[in-house]
Amino acid sequence: MAEDVGDGLEYRFPPGTLAKASYLTCDMLVDGLYLAVFDLALMEGEEGKAFHFRFGALHQCSLRVRMPLNLVDQNRWGIDREGAFLKPRCSGDRVDLAKVDRMRFTLLRKSPQPVRWCMTNFIAAETEPPRLARPVLPKGPLLDELGQSRLHEWTTKTRSVEELKQRLQQQLLTAQTHTWPESFTRWGGWKVRRLTRGTGFFSTHHDGRRWWLVDPDGYAFWSVGLDCVRVDTTANYEGLEDALSWLPDPTSEFGEIYQTRPGPTTGRFINYLAANFIRTFGPQGWRDKWAQIAFGELRRLGFNTVGNWSEWEYARQARFPYVRPLSFQPSRVPYIFRDFPDVFHRDFALDAADYANQLKDTVEDPALVGYFLMNEPQWGFARDLPAVG
Repeated sequence: MAEDVGDGLEYRFPPGTLAKASYLTCDMLVDGLYLAVFDLALMEGEEGKAFHFRFGALHQCSLRVRMPLNLVDQNRWGIDREGAFLKPRCSGDRVDLAKVDRMRFTLLRKSPQPVRWCMTNFIAAETEPPRLARPVLPKGPLLDELGQSRLHEWTTKTRSVEELKQRLQQQLLTAQTHTWPESFTRWGGWKVRRLTRGTGFFSTHHDGRRWWLVDPDGYAFWSVGLDCVRVDTTANYEGLEDALSWLPDPTSEFGEIYQTRPGPTTGRFINYLAANFIRTFGPQGWRDKWAQIAFGELRRLGFNTVGNWSEWEYARQARFPYVRPLSFQPSRVPYIFRDFPDVFHRDFALDAADYANQLKDTVEDPALVGYFLMNEPQWGFARDLPAVG
């Protein structure tokens, strides 16, 4: 049991002990009502370089830590989650396993309560350990049929499918009555301060003292946005099938709630929010009902921008101001460190042009406020600059 952040264990061993190993692995089970985050540090002596591997451990669900030791070269930010082994990420220094002589395993983040867990001994394995086949679930499934926690209680928890349907149907009825305040323009701008005649698009204006963001009609615009305006409860359930109370037949009317993703974020995904809308409104047209409710709520709450990582296509259809993200997927130039491309490659300009071309379908849309080049680049989380990495 750990009372405080920083509590944990230290292992000491001769330098080079880990040099011939490929993985560090152990099994864990966290007790209580809240997950915990742990830090595994590999160190070159007490004052030397230290590599950190951090992950979350979902409570009341056993997990297997599988840490590839080649992560110590810091060329990857992290690895995919597996079941209750959550968000494994790297930080700190690049270390030489021939010089590593100690390992610390400590608690990094926690709830106000002490953290109690059990675990097997760490093993330095020469081959890849198998994934955990089925987790231990001391309290039974973690989610109910609506996608809610079975382990927690709160006053507004939905108690039945019928209550769920009534709530969503009522939200749809009231969505059309929600409007922006009278002080807002039709684009969500500030009606009492018109700065220009307007360009028909969002733009900038300098009044001699400061810069303003201006809506398409020329009014001052203070963007107040909400990120992730989308059917946003998609969750990776691969390895957690036994933790779910309800998994409908993928060939049924609920087939749309499932996804399988190849690429950097692999796994099988389920979306209970989508399932609940299908339950209420049927398999046809439920997304339009979701959009009506979502945009009604945004207006009711005073938001005037659909923020990043959203289903911005619905905002465009509703003529609701929005931003959109871009995705850089170079086809000609290599990455030189994590996700940092070779910007001096002779074909980089061609990949950059493809990157910009994503904006082609919104270039004439007056509701587009702007765009984001990317989210958090993985190379930005490294201690080394890309050239050094």
